[in-house]
Amino acid sequence: MKEDKTKKATPVTTPKSPEVKYRRKLEALSASLINDANTMIVPLLVKLEPQYVSDGYASDFEEAFRMMMSHYTNIDIFAQRAATQFADDTNDVNKKRFYKSIESAIGIDLHSIVMGEDLSDILIGTIRENVALIKSIPDEYFKKIETIVYSGTISGDSSSSMIQQIRQLGYSTTKRARLIARDQTSKLNSNLTMQRSKNLGVEEYVWRTAQDDRVRESHKKKNGKVYRWDDPPKDTGHPGQDIQCRCVAQPIIKV
Repeated sequence: MKEDKTKKATPVTTPKSPEVKYRRKLEALSASLINDANTMIVPLLVKLEPQYVSDGYASDFEEAFRMMMSHYTNIDIFAQRAATQFADDTNDVNKKRFYKSIESAIGIDLHSIVMGEDLSDILIGTIRENVALIKSIPDEYFKKIETIVYSGTISGDSSSSMIQQIRQLGYSTTKRARLIARDQTSKLNSNLTMQRSKNLGVEEYVWRTAQDDRVRESHKKKNGKVYRWDDPPKDTGHPGQDIQCRCVAQPIIKV
């Protein structure tokens, strides 16, 4: 009986260009929220500080928040466009890198062989997930800034204290926007690599970490080990699927 031989393809690393484009869009959304708060809410905190002990200030803040929120009535359209562009860009890069990697390993041009890729579920699911994530950025910002303002004024906090909390909220909102872009790019790249591997009958891969001091212990232990696409590690999922995972899969091809 002929013994199977294997070749290892180059891992398909997480693409930076789609992540950067996506991150900039989410950062712009965060910057818009911060700017609106600085121009519409912060001055009001200072102006109305002497009135915190009375009941007259609440309607002023309510009107300011209504005005601020009105700037984001088109968030559904923005989110759909941004998420779709992100998914398309990441898919394009993954496709080029994946087939180039496999072709280099086996020496066969796959363009005439590969037909339908059956990626619609992955792409549609990714777009829906990211639309929800994008919309959650202003939703969470509004909830938190309202809590800061209304709880603070009721408690008699100083305007400077509340302004500092709003500034910290801006920092955390921008940080979360960056995390979404980075994490979602890794997840989508991983899922595309998995499905394209399955389409070609590639059943296994070698786990490869980023090999630096930021690699988590649970991921470090997997480095160099062989896993099957139909049997993901229970604690982490496949490379790139765990939160902020930078690991990648190196496809094993039987020839």
